Amino acid sequence: MKSLGLRPTYNSGSGWIEKEDGENEYIICQLKSTDAQSIKINQKDIRVLENNALVSHKLPLFAIQFLNTDEVWLMAKPEDFTEISEYINTGSVENMEDKFVFNDIQTNDVKVSNKIIKSSSEAKEQYRKERENKFNKTRSAI
Repeated sequence: MKSLGLRPTYNSGSGWIEKEDGENEYIICQLKSTDAQSIKINQKDIRVLENNALVSHKLPLFAIQFLNTDEVWLMAKPEDFTEISEYINTGSVENMEDKFVFNDIQTNDVKVSNKIIKSSSEAKEQYRKERENKFNKTRSAI
């Protein structure tokens, strides 16, 4: 995750707050690793990543790592390549909020599979600060 400019999530996102394997301000990423010659990707994994990206207002990115060759391949929807390329080239994404405009109205309610997912920038920022404080305390204890 660090080689992609992402912060690894605690327990690879298996908790109820942090999701997926890594993230930063713009991208949320799931990583599948193997030392075999092939890897299977399930649509369910992609849909869960996509849902978590919508909730967190981030770009979904799927990383595949072949341990035997030390290669990492990235998978994303074609419409997300512009923003992902911008992040890779500059370290940021301008007008990220435009990515989450639905029906020409800015909204924090996202409809996915007949469920309403509520998110707010204030709650996200509060959580980010709490997580940072927890991380800094843990780091200083080590």
